[in-house]
Amino acid sequence: MTRIDLGPAAAEHVLALADDEHLIGAHHSTWIGVCPFLEEDLAFCSIAQDELGHAIGLYELLTDDVDRFALLRAPEEYRSCAYVERLMPGWADAFVRHWLYERAEQLRWDALTTSTVPELAALALAADREEAFHRRHAEQLMERLTTPGTQAAAIIASAVNDHVASAASLFTPVTDEATLVADGVVARSAEALLDDWWAGLGTWAVAHGVDLPPRPTAPGPAARRSRTDDFTTVHGDLTAVISLDPTAVW
Repeated sequence: MTRIDLGPAAAEHVLALADDEHLIGAHHSTWIGVCPFLEEDLAFCSIAQDELGHAIGLYELLTDDVDRFALLRAPEEYRSCAYVERLMPGWADAFVRHWLYERAEQLRWDALTTSTVPELAALALAADREEAFHRRHAEQLMERLTTPGTQAAAIIASAVNDHVASAASLFTPVTDEATLVADGVVARSAEALLDDWWAGLGTWAVAHGVDLPPRPTAPGPAARRSRTDDFTTVHGDLTAVISLDPTAVW
């Protein structure tokens, strides 16, 4: 991909998805070698690479210098949502975030596959094909971990309940979406996608005997312009090497 002339609203929308993909990929990468079983070491490694690759593709629509743009912006210039900034040192939380994120990500990418911005539509279609494997992995492992009556099922059900309110921030719009929808940049609004995401979780919860809290509400656009307390730690890890010599050419 190469940088294109996106309007301000479309650029902000692309940046929000790119930063979410970047941070979730970075979080996944921290589990390489320390997951509770070897299969997950390999799976999270592969998924992390894909998510970071999607972030790069989106960043390339916005800049000619992806590395510095991705890593060396000031905190207030990021548009990541609160959910992908959170530190989750426990495996159950990390996995549930992966599962909830994949369900949300499918809807977010699908809304771009018919975009009137050809480069964005092409990227969304390509990403969607890769994401199908991520979703399959997440859903299959979720089934294994939620066998009725097991300790794992109780832990996962509790984590899902703890996460859903925060996970709704994935659908936080970064700008006024009415123009984006009207112009066909995105097919549907974030609120409509949140409705679909929640409906899907409700179907899953009924099938697995899990009681969910009331439907969450995504924060307003201002939330994507402020950083959580965990962002400082995450950003410090991301920039640990490049900050040693920001002018170095690798």
